Amino acid sequence: MGRYNTTSDFPQPIRKIIQSSGDIMHKLVMGERIDNVANKYYGDPLLGWVIMCANPEWDNEFDIKPGDKIRIPYPLQRVFDQWKIDNDL
Repeated sequence: MGRYNTTSDFPQPIRKIIQSSGDIMHKLVMGERIDNVANKYYGDPLLGWVIMCANPEWDNEFDIKPGDKIRIPYPLQRVFDQWKIDNDL
């Protein structure tokens, strides 16, 4: 069951991120975690939730296996602009 299941009695409050040509496809390697990837691309490991929002096919980061490709929304400011939020999280 995906995070965007609208037939559930309790839909998940996950924001969608529109795909962009600037997005980066990252192939996960053994031992790598979403917080490491967020730190690599955004300089902040706490922004792993942004990466998870961009990849709704996985319910949580532990479902992503080495070799899987994940989409990294880039640049990050584009996401904040889309959601109309301040980037001082």
